[in-house]
Amino acid sequence: MQTIEIETAQNVNIEYPVASVGDRVVAELIDQLIMIGYLIAIIFLYIWLLSLTEGSAFDFPVAYFIILFLPVFFYHLLCETFLNGQSFGKKIMKMRVVKLDGSQAGIGSYFLRWILAPIDLYFTYGAVGLVTLLVNGKGQRLGDIAAGTTVVKLKTEVKLDDTILRSTPVNYEVKFPQVTALTDKDIAIVKAVLDMNYKKPDIYLYEQMLQKTKAAIEKKTGISSNLRPITFLDTVLKDYNYLLSE
Repeated sequence: MQTIEIETAQNVNIEYPVASVGDRVVAELIDQLIMIGYLIAIIFLYIWLLSLTEGSAFDFPVAYFIILFLPVFFYHLLCETFLNGQSFGKKIMKMRVVKLDGSQAGIGSYFLRWILAPIDLYFTYGAVGLVTLLVNGKGQRLGDIAAGTTVVKLKTEVKLDDTILRSTPVNYEVKFPQVTALTDKDIAIVKAVLDMNYKKPDIYLYEQMLQKTKAAIEKKTGISSNLRPITFLDTVLKDYNYLLSE
């Protein structure tokens, strides 16, 4: 499976699996079926209203147009904005839109993806989007390139090692109670950095990453420690988990 590394605000690279073309096509088909289902439901509702009002519902064509077409027209933009980078199709296929620079994707990014979707998908029958996805190598269509985003696959099988959880003994003694100032996102970054050790990274670059991560944690928590960066981060992870479980 193709993967991509996204650099977080803490200058830590986290690897994500890129959503495949097949997954994205299936997600889009699901979204299309949802939109078609909505249109059919609204049409039947309108016919029912006509039968109740003896045709007077035709007196409000603008309202009918708004109710019928606008939700479909803005479907992807609304979904990605309010569902944190997911449409219902993406949610079912366990995919999400993310920023390549590690920042949170916002309405501006979703708007660029949405406004360029006709070129990527509809006007060219998907040819432009497909070619761009295959050539780009980062899982990006034109809309993604403009928005600085890509679509990643979310993990479906979650093991203990995939979470921020770390087992600690019952009589564990907390070294740094200041870790309560950290968030789950901070700890996830700490764990991701520690897990890179198993991939046998370049020693020099990995040491730099450990030192940067340690410095960021110390700055946020006010901790000052002489422990080696890898030992310090492992202790922070254990302390956080122990305090979280209390």
